[in-house]
Amino acid sequence: MKKQIKSLSISLLIYSMFVILIGWKLTWFSNQSDTLFSQYGIIEMFKRLFNFFVNDASFSPLREGILLVSFGAIILASFWTIFLKLRKQLIALIIVDFILSFIILADAIYFRYFEDLISSAVLLQIKQMSSLGSSVGDLFTWKDFLLFGDVLIFTVLLVVLYKKIPHNKNANPALRLATGLVAGAAGAWLFFYPLHDFVEKGGAYLFDKTLSSMRVYEVTGLFGFHGFDTYKYLDEYVLNKKEVSAKDRKDAQAWFRDKNKEPAVQTVYEKKAAGKNLIMVQLEAYQSYVIDKKVNGQEITPNLNKLKKESLYFSDIHHQTASGRTSDAEFAANTSFYPLATGSAYVRFPRNEYDSLPLIMKENGYDTAAYHAYKPGFWNRYIVYPNLGFNEFHSIEDFKKGEQIGWSLGDESFFTQSVDIMKEGEDPFYSFLIALTSHYPYTMPAQYQNLDIDDVGDVNLRNYLQSVHYVDQAVGTFIEKLKKEGLWENSVVVFYGDHDSGYMQANTGSTLFANTKADKLGELEVKDGIPLFMHVPGVDGKEINKAGGQVDIMPTLLHLFGMNKDNYHHMGQNLLDDQESSVVFRYGSVKTDKYYYKAAYDLKLENGTCYDIESRQSVSVETCKPLYDKSIEHLGISDDVIFGNLVELWRNQSVK
Repeated sequence: MKKQIKSLSISLLIYSMFVILIGWKLTWFSNQSDTLFSQYGIIEMFKRLFNFFVNDASFSPLREGILLVSFGAIILASFWTIFLKLRKQLIALIIVDFILSFIILADAIYFRYFEDLISSAVLLQIKQMSSLGSSVGDLFTWKDFLLFGDVLIFTVLLVVLYKKIPHNKNANPALRLATGLVAGAAGAWLFFYPLHDFVEKGGAYLFDKTLSSMRVYEVTGLFGFHGFDTYKYLDEYVLNKKEVSAKDRKDAQAWFRDKNKEPAVQTVYEKKAAGKNLIMVQLEAYQSYVIDKKVNGQEITPNLNKLKKESLYFSDIHHQTASGRTSDAEFAANTSFYPLATGSAYVRFPRNEYDSLPLIMKENGYDTAAYHAYKPGFWNRYIVYPNLGFNEFHSIEDFKKGEQIGWSLGDESFFTQSVDIMKEGEDPFYSFLIALTSHYPYTMPAQYQNLDIDDVGDVNLRNYLQSVHYVDQAVGTFIEKLKKEGLWENSVVVFYGDHDSGYMQANTGSTLFANTKADKLGELEVKDGIPLFMHVPGVDGKEINKAGGQVDIMPTLLHLFGMNKDNYHHMGQNLLDDQESSVVFRYGSVKTDKYYYKAAYDLKLENGTCYDIESRQSVSVETCKPLYDKSIEHLGISDDVIFGNLVELWRNQSVK
């Protein structure tokens, strides 16, 4: 019996080392994502657990952090290895260690760029991620691979010492089974009881309608999130495909009905673009802080600076993308709905119908076409675009070979070839162009690094500035080409940025360079800021300082073209009227002309921060409660419309 206990003790010691190592790796991820792993140290945690069991103390303080659920998840993922004899146990633990370490590293890398976790919906987009190539590689540091140091060491030791490891002849299967089951039960309690306590105290909403992956993570831990996310995906899309309830459909329809009943505000801009062509260009990773900015006496964007003086320039516009990034931006701009919290609407719901911009333009006699010098299957564009109302999609296959810069054909060649295609068509037309050159990681060939900025910021910022400077040059060539072909004076030409550079985390070279106000609010403002230009023939240039986002581009254009109707389903607002405006971000933050509410990861009002824009100081979060309520309502309605394909449903109902 002593030998059996000794054998089991060795197995438990090894298993305990495994649990501690994985726990340490989870604390590393918590530090990477700047989230709370534990409010208390291990000793204090055990004291409070003792008080909970013995003195019937409150359990809620133990949920301040994810220590309990994290260790519970580790045990649940591995307790079965205790059943195995020592050699097999060591092999199994090394395999589990590798798998869990890989998940942690993958989430850390993904979080660095997207500030989110890899969800099942994102995994559906794995082909898009693989196309990032070296872009993803640049997110790694050599220290990241220390996560696999223990896997490597133990694998080598196992190989070298394999024959010297006891066969566990003294192992008692019943004793191991009982011990393993006890460990599993303990893991189940550590994981599920905190979640039970959370739900009992009003947290069920989090799992019913997930608006943020990070919010789930801060309750379930990393492995718990992936378990819940996998379960939810299978439940909603395989076992019990999610249906938007009749009540939610009714509430959403009532919201649009009330919105459309609001009297339209007349402006001097209404119908100023009637009958003109529309050329809209989405600029890759273009942020507003580079506009009118000089570095070492050099204009970063001289052509866009010139265009600004001749156009309606919206100086307080912000991107609203989530993990779908570029596809999210074009989705928001062309449908006036918010992107999904996880995954891309283009991938998850490619055949949905909307009252989209190309469809409305087509209904008004416009020819519609999208242009993008990349693979037609990327982001499912070849499937999505016909449903949005584009008659044609000109992908990489339709462009002549030219100099490849970054991912594909350089923007200058892409723009000029696109104009050649446009001029062969008939007026009026809507052409939607997605530029690509200024894509992460922004490394440009030496001949296109025309800014003298060797002493500026860090290498990431310098690469980014060289990249956007090249794209500005391409924009200048594009405008001259439009003028030469007689299209400039007969077209509304729109430029906007799709998302941030990915380098806008706190205290990075990019943020320090961009945030001239050098305060926390300024950091938030520049992080998501994108430019929006609308050049309208016959309309004088004007800067409009009104808070808005990509969902507002479409309603504003419809106002300019005089195509407004009271039965369209759009979330956005007209940026040209004099009404108070706001921009709702995908993860619950909201900005108006007066306040900026920065949502916390847990989406609780009290844990967010409310800033007064004029004083640039934080104020009571209650001041921002109406904004908070609005963000939750808007995001919920938009999600219901997308999940339920409600626009198509309502359209069919009206026809009947």
